Amino acid sequence: MKRYDERVLGYLLDRYERSLLYFGKNRINRAITMPVSPKTLPEYFDESALQYEVIHQQLEMLEAGGYVRLLWKNKKTGHILERCELNLEHLEGSYALLRRKPKILKEQEILDICSAYQGKAKEMDRFLEWIEKQIQGGRSIQKYTDIDTPQDFARLCRLILSILTNESECFLRQFSIRHFHDSKLAEKDITRAVHIIAEFSEKERFSDLETEEILAEYNIYRNPSWMMMKGNVKIRTQSGDSHMDIDLRLFEGGLGISNQDIDNICWDPASPVEKVVTVENLTSFYQWKLDESEAVLCIYLGGYHNEVKRLFLQKLYRTYPDAEYRHFGDIDCGGFRIWKNLCVKTGIPFIPIYMDLVTYNKYFQWGRKLTEQDKKTLNAMKKDLFFLEQKELFERMLEQGRKIEQECVEV
Repeated sequence: MKRYDERVLGYLLDRYERSLLYFGKNRINRAITMPVSPKTLPEYFDESALQYEVIHQQLEMLEAGGYVRLLWKNKKTGHILERCELNLEHLEGSYALLRRKPKILKEQEILDICSAYQGKAKEMDRFLEWIEKQIQGGRSIQKYTDIDTPQDFARLCRLILSILTNESECFLRQFSIRHFHDSKLAEKDITRAVHIIAEFSEKERFSDLETEEILAEYNIYRNPSWMMMKGNVKIRTQSGDSHMDIDLRLFEGGLGISNQDIDNICWDPASPVEKVVTVENLTSFYQWKLDESEAVLCIYLGGYHNEVKRLFLQKLYRTYPDAEYRHFGDIDCGGFRIWKNLCVKTGIPFIPIYMDLVTYNKYFQWGRKLTEQDKKTLNAMKKDLFFLEQKELFERMLEQGRKIEQECVEV
């Protein structure tokens, strides 16, 4: 038998928990009611069935128990229901009858979890403060979590904190086993956790990164990542006391080195490197033409660099401090932020190449339209002293309303 009494009582409790009355903000005592209509209770109006008798019987028992009050269209005959009203003096009994946890208790469980994780990481604190303000203001937290599953919220918080505090390089499934004793559990919520980290981080560049790239910032990799190199130079691999020189000229398309092996790459100061060029995108790396007259090393970064690549570049810079260091990326907000981040994080004075006004004027007709966020960011970047020499370029980009991906630039 259908439980119309449970449906009606659940509807009334839902309305109560969404009302100003629940938050103590109402100035007028308003009743919590459910109109009996084809929309709320269609079976009651089905003339081909006799469900209205069952509905009457079940709801009258609810009224007898003190949970609701029934209001009839014709008080004298009392045979057509108009609406049902929640008895606010019997709320505890209503929740108990439905075996339903009151919203205030579910909210408190979420707030208790927030308290348990506060003060452990700045990004975490900003996220938890948002959750608390939403609950205290009577607003939904559905954007990030379900109030009905506090255990899922606790697991999400644990995952976020584990990412933020991870120091040793590891693969995602190793990370999951280490923190959850299950190789696949972290993968379930990893995208949501990383999205939260990006949204509440002070690192503005995170908004430009994919999930995998942000994880790499915390030394977590879904699969082994690679760094591509090519050039007219030699690199040296070293293991213990032995080493082997590799001539990159033998690899026209470039040589891929796994993140796990990058630390084994070293350099022979007797083998010169005159110019180092870092490239943002893979297509442009493949298209890069080497000048046979120079000892050039070309490195594919793959967007924002991670700690492993930073250490590699810093080791290279210590060996060849007098070499010319260049960076080639997109002529857009992200490209220039990557360049700045590269200089700031490595301490290496990279100079942009093919990211100037001349190049822009040559190729902007093939560019993509600037978004409103692009325009806002460019205007902010014009005030950044780091981009002082790019100010005229930024003004030109705003004037034309276009940005350029580096793949269209012939090099």
